[in-house]
Amino acid sequence: MMQRYNLRLSDKEYEGLKQKSSETERSINDLIREAIREYLKQETQG
Repeated sequence: MMQRYNLRLSDKEYEGLKQKSSETERSINDLIREAIREYLKQETQG
């Protein structure tokens, strides 16, 4: 099951994500989810 979350970004953050999305041909949602997974992985590994 997936949960919905409303995220606010600065213009600079959004433009950076939009650029990375275009470069990688991946959605902004996919990039954010990957970053969260990587962050949680690092946090649990200590």
